[in-house]
Amino acid sequence: MANLSIVLAANITESDVSLSPSPTIVSRSLNNPTLAATTSFYDPFAQVINPTTLVITLPVSGTVWVVYVKHLGIAGNLTVTFTPTGGAPETLVLVPGGVFVYFQPSEGAGGITALSLSSSAATIPAEVLVAV
Repeated sequence: MANLSIVLAANITESDVSLSPSPTIVSRSLNNPTLAATTSFYDPFAQVINPTTLVITLPVSGTVWVVYVKHLGIAGNLTVTFTPTGGAPETLVLVPGGVFVYFQPSEGAGGITALSLSSSAATIPAEVLVAV
C-alpha cells in the first residue's frame, strides 16, 4: 500500500532575451504528475569519487519509477548510467547544474532497474532521489 506521494511540480518557460522586456514564447506547467510510492531513497549530497562508480542501490523491488539526479559540483562532468526495464544500459552526461529526471506516475510500464554515477573530476557531489 502506498504511503508516499512523489509529486513533480515544474514549469518549462522559454523567453526571448534579445528583446526588452523579454516576451515569453512558451510557458507550460507539467500539471504535477504524482506517483503513489511505497519506498524511496534520497541522498542530498552523494559523493561521486573518480575513478570509482557509485552504484545506487534501488529500493525493494529493483525497479524504480522516479529517478532524479542533479550535478551539484562546479566543475567536471557527471555520467549517469541507467538501465530501462528490459533494455540495455544507457548513459548521459550532466555538466555542473545539469539535471536528469525520469518520472512515471504509475507502475504500469517502463521503470529503471539499475542506476550508477561516475565522475570526470576528483569528486563531484550529486543530489539523488529514487522511488518505487
